Amino acid sequence: MAKAEETPNWNLSTAQWNAVVRRAQAGPDTLADGAFVRLEDSAETEQTELIFFATALNKPLGWGYPFLEDIPRSRTRGALIGRAWRDAAGSVQFEVVLPAAAQAIAADYESGASDLDFVTYEQAVEQAVRGTPNDLAWLHGEFGRLAVLSVE
Repeated sequence: MAKAEETPNWNLSTAQWNAVVRRAQAGPDTLADGAFVRLEDSAETEQTELIFFATALNKPLGWGYPFLEDIPRSRTRGALIGRAWRDAAGSVQFEVVLPAAAQAIAADYESGASDLDFVTYEQAVEQAVRGTPNDLAWLHGEFGRLAVLSVE
């Protein structure tokens, strides 16, 4: 589990990025410790993106949500943490996306467990989906492990 202050900048050549992508394609359990990575072609970024999932075995520090999402090509359930892609300049971009956080807030709101008004509820969902510094640190850390595996 990476700490929030550990968020390096990654600048990869096309060959280096392709090696990372190939490693992610190598098998469903490439990271082999409870974290999962999948590939997805994005219309938004027009790039191949790496999609990262956490499980109870490997999750961001302070994680407080259930693991309810089906991880593609796996029998394991996990939680989507975010995505990474390489931009035209070679810089790897990261985005935390936490549907589990939004689902938890929505469940509380819909059940009446929270006393949020609708505007506050929408703001809470928007903030929760972006995650915490620990979520971003985890995403960077798992990408870093994948990058190291790609040169072995």
